[in-house]
Amino acid sequence: MSFLDKITAFLPFRERQESKEYFFATNIGTENLTAALWGIEGKELKILSIASENYSSNDEIVAVTDKLLDQVLGLKEIEPQKILFGVPASWLIDDNLKDEYLKILRVLVKELELTPMAYVATSNAIAHFLEKQDGIPTTAILIGFEKLHLTVTVVRAGKIDGVKVIKRGETAGSDIEKALLTFIDVETLPSKILIYGTASSELKSQLLSFPWMSKLSFLHLPKIEVLEQDLEIKSICLAGGSELNPAISFIDHSQQRKIEKAVVIDEEDLKEPESQVVRKPKSEVNSEKENLGFVVGDVESQIKSEYKETDDLPEDLKLEQPQEEELAISKERPLEIEDFETDKKNDWKQLIPKSLTTPILLFGIVLSLALVLGTYILLPKANVKIFVEPKVLEKDAEVIADPNQKAVDEDAKIIPGQTVETEVSGSAKDNASGKRQIGDPAKGTIVIYNKTLSPQVLSKGTSISSGGIKFTLDTSATIASQSASDSGITFGKANTTVTAASIGADGNLPSGSDFTIAGYSSDKLAAKSEGNLSGGTSKDVTVVSSEDQQRLLAKLSSDLRQQAQQKLQEKFPNKKILQEALSEQVTRKSYNKNINDQASEFALNMTIRYKGTAFEDKDLKLIVSKLVTTQVPDGFQLDLSETETQADVSKLEKDGKLIFLARFKAKMIPQVDKDKIRNQIKFKTPAEVANLLKGMDNILGSEISWTPKIPKALERLPILSKNIKIEVGLK
Repeated sequence: MSFLDKITAFLPFRERQESKEYFFATNIGTENLTAALWGIEGKELKILSIASENYSSNDEIVAVTDKLLDQVLGLKEIEPQKILFGVPASWLIDDNLKDEYLKILRVLVKELELTPMAYVATSNAIAHFLEKQDGIPTTAILIGFEKLHLTVTVVRAGKIDGVKVIKRGETAGSDIEKALLTFIDVETLPSKILIYGTASSELKSQLLSFPWMSKLSFLHLPKIEVLEQDLEIKSICLAGGSELNPAISFIDHSQQRKIEKAVVIDEEDLKEPESQVVRKPKSEVNSEKENLGFVVGDVESQIKSEYKETDDLPEDLKLEQPQEEELAISKERPLEIEDFETDKKNDWKQLIPKSLTTPILLFGIVLSLALVLGTYILLPKANVKIFVEPKVLEKDAEVIADPNQKAVDEDAKIIPGQTVETEVSGSAKDNASGKRQIGDPAKGTIVIYNKTLSPQVLSKGTSISSGGIKFTLDTSATIASQSASDSGITFGKANTTVTAASIGADGNLPSGSDFTIAGYSSDKLAAKSEGNLSGGTSKDVTVVSSEDQQRLLAKLSSDLRQQAQQKLQEKFPNKKILQEALSEQVTRKSYNKNINDQASEFALNMTIRYKGTAFEDKDLKLIVSKLVTTQVPDGFQLDLSETETQADVSKLEKDGKLIFLARFKAKMIPQVDKDKIRNQIKFKTPAEVANLLKGMDNILGSEISWTPKIPKALERLPILSKNIKIEVGLK
């Protein structure tokens, strides 16, 4: 290449607009189907629209899905060709679709004329979504509510312990408790409950007041949080996006959930994508799936695996092959480019004025150009930061932190522990929500008639009633027997006062009302009101309920536990103190209102003593790192400075031994031949360098800076490799 050719190579050209591709996704719930239209723009996942609808049987899945895809597409001038599936965990066996459900998806892609991308268990996708959001593997109980069912998933350190689907009963707390009692292999349940789905926000208050500690193996009252709307379908889309690009990010732009009218998106989004996202080789995809922590299956390959050759496939499942002429690329350069190059090479001399053709002036020009060229070649230095894609190596181990242990026992996986304790006090207020009637019972005087031949004695509190309304005697009463006279038989009688058994105006009875006396027939004893019975009133008031007290207790306990952990962490800064591993003893608990007291607001003052076992994180890393150092593949090196440990409490014994599951994540950095790369990238433009590096294994991208700074149009790496400094790191 001539010097002028190199100069023209510096001319900036407009970069191609970043291509966009869009996909469908559908999540198949127990009784609800949700669809989404999503795409990848750069390194960001965007969900354009979401729609959902209930279904009653598997026979309706195809028709309802077709309807939902029309809704999410609206009038957008794009035609997604691929679809991603989220399926219930019950549809899978050994990470493969069961035959009856494989047939459903096979019919669905045939009817909708779409290409299946992959499938993922919804529970695994949600666990991956939460890990992406929080930056650490999730340990929690996930509760997904539908109208008639709920799904309970126990996740520990990002791994699924189990999934249960049950029909909903009268109360959500009892339903969840029933499901969790079936997890017989789980010794200690995670002390965090994350709820999502139908009416989850309204259910939180009910769940806060549920007695979780009575039957279930929680270390302490679980913390309850509500997750965002449309969590399942967002998780499915992120799972698919992460398969195509592991570095993808998702920002919720709060798209419209139910689509009633057609939606017009940005003009750029209406254009056909310039290129399609290329699927990675199966081996690479499987490797990424393991790292992501969720199961992704290839629907298309699972369908095809039932047939030995492509020719044996049903016609509707055969993929159209591109025609040979479509793949052909002309080897001749376009005429326009050839003409441009010819003009550029032959006509540049015409730009030199004839007055400069004298030898002295020409020599000066050449010398100046040589100086400029020499400075351009020798002076600039470039710093190239190469961002590599690490591999994450994970290992789990059960570790014991023992206060009686003095040194790390790597074989037994025991590390030294230290008993720590503190006392925390606090108070909290909450609104009362109970309802109760208050008021006065009706009172009055009655006459009791004795129709027998012997006196009768009625004790205080004897029950009498009139028209179903009960009263009691205020005092004991003695009624004389009946007697005979010239005018006939005279019944014995006695006056006494009565009070209605319940408050309210129902006890206000008129004079002369007849009463029956409990234990006596009307032909032996009878009673009648003498004057009106009155004074009965009632009204509804707000009172403190048992559920109100339980809810406030759970909230304050959680706050005090967090304060205790922070207080202990400040006291022992070099130790690791797990909040979930703190045992608690309530030393003082005082409500300012009792149950059924009339109040709009009430308060709780409480003091709790916390005790636990602390340990040093370096001891934990020492044990678990030994388990992974022998598993580093060729071409990688273990970076112990980029390690993470997560501890999930299993048990805190009475002697202070803390038993927990330690999960160790180590990043393995690819080894890069810097000298080789220097020689490959010298005197190349930034765009050429970026394309070259992206084509190398395990390299995600790069950044280039120059010293001194040079005009953007002249940016090109130094021709001398020694002037190129290369740094390797993580993005």
